Amino acid sequence: MFTTLLHTVIDGVLSGYSGLPVVLGVAWLSWYMWRFKIRPALQPTHPQEMPYWIPVIGHGIQFFKDSEATFPKSRSQVDMFGREYFGNVRKPFALTVMGQRLYIVTSPQDVSAIYKNTTTLTFDEFVRDMMLSFGASEEGVRKMWESPRTGGNVGSLHKVLAHAGEDYYRQPFHPGDRLNDLWTNIQGRMSLCLQWCTITGENELSTQHDVKTVSLMNLCQNTLLSSATSAVFGDRLLELAPNLLKAFIVFDDESWKLTYKLPPFLAKDMHKARQQIFAALQSYFALPRGERAGATWVVDILETEMRRIQVEDHDIAALFGMPFWVINGNAYKLCFWYMAYLVSDPELLRIVRAEVEPAVSQGLLGLDDRLEDCPQLVAVYHEVLRYHTASASVRSVATPTDVGGFILDPGAKVLLPYRQLHFDESIFGPNVDKFDADRFLANTGLSKSPSFRPFGGGTTYCAGRHVARRELLTFAALVVYRYDMETSPANVGEAQGGFPRCDVKKPSLGVLPPVAGDDLILNLRKRGGDL
Repeated sequence: MFTTLLHTVIDGVLSGYSGLPVVLGVAWLSWYMWRFKIRPALQPTHPQEMPYWIPVIGHGIQFFKDSEATFPKSRSQVDMFGREYFGNVRKPFALTVMGQRLYIVTSPQDVSAIYKNTTTLTFDEFVRDMMLSFGASEEGVRKMWESPRTGGNVGSLHKVLAHAGEDYYRQPFHPGDRLNDLWTNIQGRMSLCLQWCTITGENELSTQHDVKTVSLMNLCQNTLLSSATSAVFGDRLLELAPNLLKAFIVFDDESWKLTYKLPPFLAKDMHKARQQIFAALQSYFALPRGERAGATWVVDILETEMRRIQVEDHDIAALFGMPFWVINGNAYKLCFWYMAYLVSDPELLRIVRAEVEPAVSQGLLGLDDRLEDCPQLVAVYHEVLRYHTASASVRSVATPTDVGGFILDPGAKVLLPYRQLHFDESIFGPNVDKFDADRFLANTGLSKSPSFRPFGGGTTYCAGRHVARRELLTFAALVVYRYDMETSPANVGEAQGGFPRCDVKKPSLGVLPPVAGDDLILNLRKRGGDL
């Protein structure tokens, strides 16, 4: 192909035709041959790059149009892209997306090595960029990264506040007294939201005799978002901004545009929602602390430290935008998928209900521990994570770095797309493209496999994973214990067989949502007493 094109160009030049198309053709062909033929031959120790046709743009169009197809997700898609393009050998390879070079790492061993490298591969640049994207000023971000810190936990001494804040943030979300206090608060709020008398408003589409018809997505969103937000910030935030959660849902759905820095004219809804979140947080932190009681420890200590180094009120609100997103961004989608599988499989629902009834009947105290002894309940949780998580982690290359025998160049980004690990047939079996509720029941060791990374790892191991697990298991247990459920004929969307479709085309850094418009409409009948 290229030899024919080259001959055509040369013939045109020799025949006296020296128009712009010929000049551009020669320039493009020279670029292509150098980029994808000559340079790789001269640099065999660098990861190979997937060829593309348009300089600078690279794979950008495909990436934003269908990001999951750019990386190996299932056998049908990797035939065209990613790992199998280079022989399915799981070596690092390179992509160019809108001028940015990305190294894609797909080997579990290489992923583990990257987690351990905190010197030449850094997450700090990504965090700085996100702080700015959430509206913090350059000066505010500088203070977070340059101001020394005193006091607090011994393990966080002498760290800049950006790093000390990560230590603070982990404490109430890791097993211990602070997590127990936070969880008791969240669990109590969830239980209240799921009582028969409180399933009203947007959750409830209609009531007829002893049946309530509800949107599963709305029920998951309102229960999880309101419970976590009020438990972390106290009741005052939602009192000040009653439409905050609606804005957050819009933002969360469009948040990939913030991560990939799309220009404002392509992300109007996202930026409008982000501004609403910022305004709510700004009003909240403008109040004296005595007028917003009930916040968890981490909110108080981070605010105290920010004010100590004289971070402005505007920046405090902006800097809390990212934790607010992280706290709320995935649990409701996990619950939606979990309940969708239960209600669509009567036998699975029967098994899970039989497991959780003895645990729930004893009350809320200690319920989270008792649910861990429900093997089918936990197995479905793991399979939902495997099948619907599209988490990815990013590192910036600070200096030349060896990964898997290949040299990564400074200035590039390293992307660890965990979803492709979850579809590895050699680990999870030949039916990886199917949801299998018994997969982790038959092999409980799969949840500890280095190929199972729903929450990432290393310094970016999700601090909220323990709360997310408790939220999902408790939500499912309370709903199946309290209600008989069936899908309504009024199902929403064009889901095949009435089951919501997973949106694998939209770029995502967390749990994949259903295709826009797909939902499950459920008829609920009360079966047990409220706890």
